[in-house]
Amino acid sequence: MTIPGACAGALAAFIQVAALSAMDPPTDHPAGTDNAVAPEEPADYWTGPINGPVPTTLAGATVTDTQTLSSLVKDGNVVLVEVSNLPHRPEKLAAGAVWLPKPHQVIPGSLWIPGAGVGNIAPDVDATYRDQLAHATNNDLERLIVVYCHERCWLSWNAAKRAVRYGYRNVHWYPDGIEGWTAAGLKSVIAEPSVGPFGSPTASGSQ
Repeated sequence: MTIPGACAGALAAFIQVAALSAMDPPTDHPAGTDNAVAPEEPADYWTGPINGPVPTTLAGATVTDTQTLSSLVKDGNVVLVEVSNLPHRPEKLAAGAVWLPKPHQVIPGSLWIPGAGVGNIAPDVDATYRDQLAHATNNDLERLIVVYCHERCWLSWNAAKRAVRYGYRNVHWYPDGIEGWTAAGLKSVIAEPSVGPFGSPTASGSQ
């Protein structure tokens, strides 16, 4: 498939942002995080380390748990948006060594939009995220949108907040992320990043 110039440029911007951002948390998070104190909700986007305790609230959005999200997915008519960064090649890996990123798991039907959750977003990435949401919702600001990534990760908080600021009035934030979803025994699929405003991830497997 030939990617239009504008879409290719947007994808390049996503890759650049993801490469400059911190790595996503691994899926095998250590236990013992329940006692971490949830921080206060910042007034603007979070620009500190992306991995760590997150707030329990997000102004203008609904915080959703796994049971609720499962029901929403079963009911349909929900736009699922996953905003994890692209995998980062290990710095200590020898030059020329083969590196195969771990397959990226998402909730079935999700758009994977890397770069959309960073605090200081590039203008072209911001425009592409806005366009992706507009296309996925058919420009319906009342459409239900659920934003997520990993547990204890600020990327989904930022991206959900960004959707609220775009004017969407039914934004849900799922802070438990893909780890919470799969820990409940719910199905996930392997996805590729969305390539542009009218692209969609490719589901090629499940667990």
